[in-house]
Order: sequence, then C-alpha cells, then structure tokens
Amino acid sequence: MTIASSIREVFGHFQNLNLLALLHDLRDDRTARQAWSSGTLLCPIAHGLPDGQQVQRLTILGQITQLEQDFDFAARLIGADTAAVRRFVRSWDDEAFSREWLFWQLHELWQERLSDAEAVQELLQSSSIVQGTDCADSALR
Repeated sequence: MTIASSIREVFGHFQNLNLLALLHDLRDDRTARQAWSSGTLLCPIAHGLPDGQQVQRLTILGQITQLEQDFDFAARLIGADTAAVRRFVRSWDDEAFSREWLFWQLHELWQERLSDAEAVQELLQSSSIVQGTDCADSALR
C-alpha cells in the first residue's frame, strides 16, 4: 500500500511512541472528531503533541481563538506544515476518509520505520563484527 503524501506530511513527524499510541487508539476506535480532545479521546493530530499539557493548551486555544491559530500551534508542536495539518483536520472532521483507512496508512508508515530500524541495526552489527575482527587480528600480531 502506498502511503498518501498528505498522511506522510503530517504523521511522518510524529515520534515513534506517539505514532504507536495513535495506531492502538485507531484500532480500538478511540479517537475524537470535531475536537482536539473529547473526554479521554484525542484527535489524531493531538496524539503527536509532546504531552498532555500541550493537548490541554490546544483545546483551550480552540475554545477562545480562531481555528487557524489552533492549526499553527499544533503544526509547530509536531514539526509539520500548518497547511498540511489544516487539510488533514478538515478531512478528518468531515469524515472524508475512514478510521480504518487512516489506521492502514499509519500502519504502513510504522512498518517503514521498523524496516529502516532493522536495516540500520544490521549495518551496526555487521560494522561492529568487522571492527571486532580487526581488533582481534591486531591484538594477535
């Protein structure tokens, strides 16, 4: 499955634990629409914020200001472009795509990250083996 560029633009900036938490909440149908947070539910974007205090600030900001400032604040916190965050939130709130579709998009993103991490781990391991052999050879000489 190809990951939509609109998804990569926003969620590609998420830290791994935030992305994983969002995947679990999407799978369990525990995400909010039409709000940054609702009770214990969070909008997918709010999952990427650094901590609960930032989610609370975003929610308060949404209640007292124009929505455009919300998008800018959220985008800055996750490291994404404001326009990309705006497009995602509007599509999400308008139910332009399903929770399941977003889950599978983010699942693919997660799998990419795992594959990359495994490839780097293999390189590091093979590099340390080669260096270890070189050190052992030098010690025997």
